[in-house]
Amino acid sequence: MSLKRSAATFAALLLMMLAAWLSGCDSVPPEQTTAPEDEVAAPAEPAAEEPPAVEVTPEEEPSADEAVADEPASEPEDEAIADSEPLEETPPGLGSRFLGGIGSVSLFIAKLLFIALIPAAIAGTLLGLPGSVILIAAGLIFSAFHGWQAPPWWVLLIMVAIAVVAEVLESAFSFAGAKGSGASTATGIWTIVGGFVGAVIGGVFGPLLGIAGVIIGPLALGMVGGFLGGYLYEVRSGTTAEDARKAGWSALLGRLAGSFTKALLVAVMGAILLISTWGALF
Repeated sequence: MSLKRSAATFAALLLMMLAAWLSGCDSVPPEQTTAPEDEVAAPAEPAAEEPPAVEVTPEEEPSADEAVADEPASEPEDEAIADSEPLEETPPGLGSRFLGGIGSVSLFIAKLLFIALIPAAIAGTLLGLPGSVILIAAGLIFSAFHGWQAPPWWVLLIMVAIAVVAEVLESAFSFAGAKGSGASTATGIWTIVGGFVGAVIGGVFGPLLGIAGVIIGPLALGMVGGFLGGYLYEVRSGTTAEDARKAGWSALLGRLAGSFTKALLVAVMGAILLISTWGALF
């Protein structure tokens, strides 16, 4: 009996082992469930410990004034707007531009007249006009409008000194010419008066002859007037016509010599005036 049980048990074990082997061959091995190395989560870092809260006692709390002082000062709203938005300039109106244009044109014309006055004064001296006085007056007016800087005061003094010398030389030449022919001092004076009257008449009627008449008219009639002034005075003084004619010509030549000398000095004055005002003009 025992032998049969042992054989039956051994046979049962063999069957069980065979069944297990057959079932193991048909089954599929389970998939790998382990995550790849790069997907393995890193160990979590320990959370940082929060610093312990500091309790502020009533004594340590800042006051309201200190809190306001610690805050940065903010610019006023109006100043911020002014800085961010530039002011737009209002263009001048039509009336302002018109008046400005008139002022510029007037200033330009005044400068041209001032420059043209210099040669006019030189030419006027040859015709018996006080060219030196005209230049001094022009210099004074120009300097007054420019703060007495252009021309400066010492330039005006130099011009006055030259004008005095010019007048003295003109009179000396005129009287020397009159005395050279035996004429009196009064003859020289009447020669000057006659020359001035003739130059004025030539200046009035000379332009009727055109551009040449403007220059030749006063000069020619000035010479004729000077001769007639000396001649008529000598005749009225009882001098013969021949002697009066000689006296008139001598007085006229002396007058012309004085006028040319004076005109030369007036030209020097004009050059000084122009140089001293050049910066203000241009």
